Amino acid sequence: MKMDARRAFQSLADSLSRDIGDDFFMHLVDRLAVILNADAMMIATPVADGSRLRSMVLMADGKHQPDVEYETAGTPCRDALDGGACIYPENVCSAFPDDVLLRDFGAEAYAGVAMRGPEGELHGVLVALHRHRLHQRRLVEEVLRIAAARCGAELSNRRTEQALEKTATQLDTTNRQLKRAHRALTLLRLVNRAVIRLSDEMAIFQEACRLAVEQGGYRYAWAGLAQDDPERSILPLVSAGGADELLRHARFSWDVTTPEGQGPSGQAVHEGKEQRVADYTTGTVAPPPWAERFGVVAEVALPLSLGSERRGVLVLLMDQPYHAGADELALLRELADNLSFGLQAMRAHQHQQNTQQAVLDMAELVTARSDDAFFTLLVRRLTDALGADAVFVSRVEESVPLQATLIAGLVSGQPVEPFHYSFEGLPCESSFRDSEHVIARGMSQRYPRAEEMVGFAVEAYVGRRLEDANGDAVGILFALYRQPLHDPEPICHLLRIFAAGASAELERRRSDAHIRHLAFFDPGTGLPNRVHFMERLQAAIVRARTEQYRVALMFLDLNRFKEINDGQGHDVGDQVLKEVAARFSGCLGRLESLARMGGDEFVVMVEQTDEIGAAQVVGRLLSALNDPVVHEGHRFNVDVSIGVAFFPDDGDSSRELLKHTDIAMYHAKESRSGYRFYAPEMGRDLRRRLVLASRLGEALDTKRLELRFQPCVDLKSGDLIGAEVLCRWHDTELGWISPMEFVAVAEEQGMIEALGSWVMEQTCRQLKQWQQASLDRLPERLYVNLAAAQFEDPELAIKLCEIAARAGVSPSLLGLEITESGFMKDPEQAIRITDTLRQQGFALAIDDFGTGYSSLAYLKRFSVQAVKIDMSFVSDMLTDSNDHAIVATIIAMADRLGLTVVAEGIETPAQFEALRALGCDLGQGYLLSRPLSGDDFARRWLSRDGQRQDGLGDTLQAMERPA
Repeated sequence: MKMDARRAFQSLADSLSRDIGDDFFMHLVDRLAVILNADAMMIATPVADGSRLRSMVLMADGKHQPDVEYETAGTPCRDALDGGACIYPENVCSAFPDDVLLRDFGAEAYAGVAMRGPEGELHGVLVALHRHRLHQRRLVEEVLRIAAARCGAELSNRRTEQALEKTATQLDTTNRQLKRAHRALTLLRLVNRAVIRLSDEMAIFQEACRLAVEQGGYRYAWAGLAQDDPERSILPLVSAGGADELLRHARFSWDVTTPEGQGPSGQAVHEGKEQRVADYTTGTVAPPPWAERFGVVAEVALPLSLGSERRGVLVLLMDQPYHAGADELALLRELADNLSFGLQAMRAHQHQQNTQQAVLDMAELVTARSDDAFFTLLVRRLTDALGADAVFVSRVEESVPLQATLIAGLVSGQPVEPFHYSFEGLPCESSFRDSEHVIARGMSQRYPRAEEMVGFAVEAYVGRRLEDANGDAVGILFALYRQPLHDPEPICHLLRIFAAGASAELERRRSDAHIRHLAFFDPGTGLPNRVHFMERLQAAIVRARTEQYRVALMFLDLNRFKEINDGQGHDVGDQVLKEVAARFSGCLGRLESLARMGGDEFVVMVEQTDEIGAAQVVGRLLSALNDPVVHEGHRFNVDVSIGVAFFPDDGDSSRELLKHTDIAMYHAKESRSGYRFYAPEMGRDLRRRLVLASRLGEALDTKRLELRFQPCVDLKSGDLIGAEVLCRWHDTELGWISPMEFVAVAEEQGMIEALGSWVMEQTCRQLKQWQQASLDRLPERLYVNLAAAQFEDPELAIKLCEIAARAGVSPSLLGLEITESGFMKDPEQAIRITDTLRQQGFALAIDDFGTGYSSLAYLKRFSVQAVKIDMSFVSDMLTDSNDHAIVATIIAMADRLGLTVVAEGIETPAQFEALRALGCDLGQGYLLSRPLSGDDFARRWLSRDGQRQDGLGDTLQAMERPA
């Protein structure tokens, strides 16, 4: 339908002239739809950066639609915004295929005009859409331009009004903020003055709260300290504005996992920055349970940093909404900072004064130290310094866990008598475990037993463990209070100073006791040591001399204990000694005392006794070791040798008596009798051994020992096979010394290795001389005896090979004779050594076979070539059927094992014939030859001019019978 231009402009004018108020744009759209015969009308304004439009009014088919928002790119609206107007009479969807709004509406024609204000500012676009072709393009554009100008003016007016309203609101807010900032500035100034003027922490807190209410205009104010208790509570200290009743109904915490800890005060302490709730009535933040009752609408919590991880909070409560400005908040933060700094400075000054006084007190205590008065004075000084109602210092019991003995205590100014107590039901256990423990309040509810100790309801506790230099606990020091502690840190600091002095004194006393114990007791067994025992023995001798009675002294030495130490290690040996000491102690009576002299040696003193009584004690001591000592699954058969001497019979002094028991013990060990009573002749024997030991050492150094060679012959042919090397010693003062005697002395005195090396060196040297002398014959081997002690050296084979190498002698010309006891002490090591020696060429023979205690199972594993029948069996084999059977058995066994048999000590032709008849291979003895010097052996056995042994008859006739 063709539009009448005149009527259109008149209708538009009527619409624009009406004062419709807030419905202006909706009314305008309705009228434009009629005037322009449009199917849809829209007024849209830019969003954000102008790339999008949002509809203010959208009408389609006579109905108002929900607002929409869409991108302007690729739409005719973009052209209208950029160019001021955009008209598409037809096919608009084809021109803008990406315009969803056009496509969804099914538009055929589009007309859009930009809306601008009086100053040319762009406000949006006014759009008309038609589903039919647009015939009166210019009329439509002109109508839209007029309407768009009016819309732009209306939008500018409205935005101006909004800006004016906002400005007025901001001015009002600014005025209120300035007033509050002024009050905050005044409050800051007054609080700073209070911090400078006052010298008590509680007074400063109280004044800050009072000023916040009276000068700051806040309804309530309170200050509190964060506690380190399990609940992480906040303890209110002071308040103003009548907040006492409020605080009695409230509970505060800085544990943010709890409802109480999620409030402003808890958050401020936890996060260390101010927290505020502007209005609890809006419902955005849940108010605390007490807020409505006490008319609290808003809240500000300011954190206080009080040093040493000590934290507090200043809380300001209001009865109306609180919208603080940046300036006011900055002033409140400054107030909290200044308050914190002032309190820290004041506290540091007080702390310094208290510390100086505590140090002076400790110095005075140490200077005037007295074992009796030190801890008594300490608890008095500590009570005054800490302001405590009770102070206790105790020594922990080492033998009983979590128990202590009170050294000194003060309760309500009165000293407490020492007593024993356990930590059960007391916070001492926590102090003992954690080094330091504090209960600021509620002590009686948690530990009611504390009231029993002191006689009053205990509210607070501060305790500290006392430690030695190694950090080990030696005691505990604690203070008790009737009232809660608002600030335990200064008390803890002073307690540490006094605890250091108490710890040092306890350690000094323990060290003195330990030194005394070390000086007089054996650390391994706990028995009195040599020094302590000698004092006790001397005192017993004085009493015995005065009261005319006898004292028996016993010297105990464990047999073969060295084997346990060497085989199992010293740790096991120490445990065995501890068990042995316990057994000895358990079998002794009141007048019988035990001590350890060192190593595996013990002594027992028996007062008022005789030989019968002493023998009974000896019997008990020997029986104490009847059962094996068991340790970690190992069983050790331990026995002991005991020497007994009497005062005054065997010695008039402690040293003489001890020496004679040692001599008697030595004879008991040698005779394997278990015990021996001292006899004078024992001393003479010992003195000879000592002389022999001294002169044997000199003989080894000056090479005054000699070698003798005893031939070993084939019993069937009489031919020389080899020789045994024997050592002889002639002393210029003592004459000839028996090998049995000086070899035993060498083993006792640790000279056996040197003696064995000397014999091997001289043997190799003699063998080399014979080789260089071009003699008619040489022995197949020279056999050298090895002592049992030499097999304790794992490098024995290496040393013997080195000796032979230095002399230029092949080991194949040497044989080694070892006793059964020599290789049975450590069979596995002996097997390794003998295997090595055989590999190097040495021949091995077991000497004195049959007299030891070896196992045939071990014998099979040793790399030996021969066994030597001991002369004790040979000498009586013709008169004793048992000895004859033993000899026959050894020969048969050796034959089965492929070993050569050598008989020692052949002295008669009958013995010779009997041995040969039994199948014995080789023999040596006085019948064949005495031991000879190297030169004599060469002349008689190695020279063609010497005695020939062409047959047994010639041999027997040629050899001299022993004298």
